[in-house]
Amino acid sequence: MTTTDTERRNWTTPGTQDAAQNTYTSVKAALDRSAALRDLRWEVFLQGSYANATNTRGDSDVDVIVMLTSTMYPDISRLPPADRDRELRDRGAGTTSASRFRTLVHQALVDYYGTRRVHPKNKCLRVDKTAGYVDADVVPTLQHRLYTSYPAYGQPTWIEGVAIDPLHGSRIVNYPKEHIKNGRDKNKRCSERYKPTVRQIKNLRKRAVATGLLTDGIAPGYLLECMTYNVPDSYFLTDDSARLSAVLAWLNNQSVATLTSTFTSGDEVHRLFVDDPGHHSAATASQILAALGRTL
Repeated sequence: MTTTDTERRNWTTPGTQDAAQNTYTSVKAALDRSAALRDLRWEVFLQGSYANATNTRGDSDVDVIVMLTSTMYPDISRLPPADRDRELRDRGAGTTSASRFRTLVHQALVDYYGTRRVHPKNKCLRVDKTAGYVDADVVPTLQHRLYTSYPAYGQPTWIEGVAIDPLHGSRIVNYPKEHIKNGRDKNKRCSERYKPTVRQIKNLRKRAVATGLLTDGIAPGYLLECMTYNVPDSYFLTDDSARLSAVLAWLNNQSVATLTSTFTSGDEVHRLFVDDPGHHSAATASQILAALGRTL
């Protein structure tokens, strides 16, 4: 079943933000009430589709980052030798471990919501929804600094990321603030048509799953958003229907080799099919794009 122009226009509409905002406000209140967390420096913010304004109708949970800033992980891999030496000389000992911070965040949530609504997961703490709210994945992280300079005089510069130490598996580093900033910049360059296009493609994914062209779960929203981010700005046409066709046609014209060698993640730090923490496959992405094209 092909899509209609009306469907393509309707697919640009974002899902409601009210329940997500209520959930974020509630989680922040729970953390603010913790006496143990009050002694530390940390910040809380959204990541994912709600933070990026690419959520669609039916998106059912929010990702809430709780980032410890009084202890951080430095990454000096991009620094020249002299800058590395200076950072190593200046580096102090951390005051709070990732596991300890997770324990404090967990206790703060339990104190506020009760044990029945808070469930430990590998990378996060799930808070079950109630009426007017959505499920929340609360992710305790430490600040990650990817240093870009560490001069003898003046202030060092870095790209801020978050480091997740899961219960099982190795550390995961993401750059959600960079992803959000880059998405806003691209949306502005594309006359506010980039984010509506991401929502169109996510809705097209739902149609492809419903008709059996895609397996549910094979095309996560993050992957679709990052692939759309790589489409040249000139393809984001004014007409909703023509734009969706143009963007998908461009994506389907990219070979697996091109996807691998040129596509970045939305943060522009990772290469989407090389070192992104999601471990995405360019070959699978090509099959997803082909299925989306057939769904049009």
